Order: sequence, then structure tokens, then C-alpha cells
Amino acid sequence: MTCQECRNQLLDYAHHELDAGQDALVFEHLSTCDQCRAQHQAELDLSDSIRAHYATDLELPMTVIAGVRQAMRSRPAPTFVEAVRAALRPAIIAPAAAAVLIIAGLVRFGQLHQASPALTSSYFVRQHVAQTLGSPSSDRSWSAYLLTSENAKTVEAGAP
Repeated sequence: MTCQECRNQLLDYAHHELDAGQDALVFEHLSTCDQCRAQHQAELDLSDSIRAHYATDLELPMTVIAGVRQAMRSRPAPTFVEAVRAALRPAIIAPAAAAVLIIAGLVRFGQLHQASPALTSSYFVRQHVAQTLGSPSSDRSWSAYLLTSENAKTVEAGAP
């Protein structure tokens, strides 16, 4: 491994982000090259100083903590009206209304598109008979009915 290749991978090596093969190559190069070892130590020192600087916990002054606690305690509980307003926000009421409308539409669609009665030849004959029963015997449709039904055979059989 060359010094340039090693220096390109020093940051990843310092943070243990190299795979095992690359890690071994960098380790071997660092054991033989003083310049790369010094660069590696500089990277480690920089990382340690950054961690040390940002690791200190900053404490808030007691006046700020007391002010926050007082504000939390002094806020009254929401009234019934405020609770209802919060529940009727558009983010809550709009999806609920949409769900109700979809369910109502599906119910209505189901009622309108129920299975229709089977349309058979006997259904049409019954409808024809119901429409032609009030017709006089001289009516043309009555004559057509007699000629196209079983009644025509009985009328002919009983005719002199």
C-alpha cells in the first residue's frame, strides 16, 4: 500500500469503518511508515478534541428551569369547548366524514343494484296476458295472443 492510499483511508480507519482486508493493509502500513503513523495520530487527536469539546453537558440556569416549571403549572386544563374544538379539527373530522360518505355511497349503490328478477319466457307471456286480458276479442293483439299460445289449440279444438 502506498502512503497516498493509506492517507486516503486514515479517517475511515480511525473510526473503524473499513472492512477487515483494508483495515489489515492500513495497519501493516502504519507499523512501517512513520509519516503515516504521525498523520493517523493527528486524526485521532482531532477526533478526541472534538468529542471532548461537545461532550460537556451545558446546564441551564435555575431561573430558566423555574420559569418553565411555573409556565407548565400555570396553564389551565382545557375546557370542554376547547376539547370539542380540538376534536373537530379538519385533520380529524375530514377523514371521518370521508369514511361516512364512502360507506353511505356503498350502501346506496348496493340498494340500487340488487339482483333483478330473471327475465324468462314465462315472465313475458304473463306480462302479455296481463296486458291483453282487458282487450275485446275482436282486438288484433288478442287474436295474435290466441294464435301464439296454447289457447289457440283449445279454441280450434272446440270450434265447430
